Amino acid sequence: MVRDKRKKIKKYLKKWITPLGLGWWKIDIFYIDDPATILNEFKTGDGEGIVRATVKPQWEYGVASINFNLPAFNNLDDDEIERVVIHELVHILVNEMRESEMHHEERVVTGLTKAFMWTREAR
Repeated sequence: MVRDKRKKIKKYLKKWITPLGLGWWKIDIFYIDDPATILNEFKTGDGEGIVRATVKPQWEYGVASINFNLPAFNNLDDDEIERVVIHELVHILVNEMRESEMHHEERVVTGLTKAFMWTREAR
């Protein structure tokens, strides 16, 4: 089952990385199934739960790593797996907005606005 989930995650990464504008990023993907690593890597911010994936973008360098908690995918259907993959990729897009100045946020918003406009024109 773990191999099947890994294959589906890879499928959705391949499907979404380029359309989301992340093709120029270097994104390292890790599939974690070790229980001790899961407890350390996937704790929620409050420490009360475990998340399905974590992402660590370094927007200033165009690199990121995504860790997928494979056991957390066991009961997910394809739509849910795709949603998790997209969710983590979008974290890469907006991470830069966590900076304290508005310059970064404005650049991101401008880029997304252009992307939506191009999408609308492509219809």
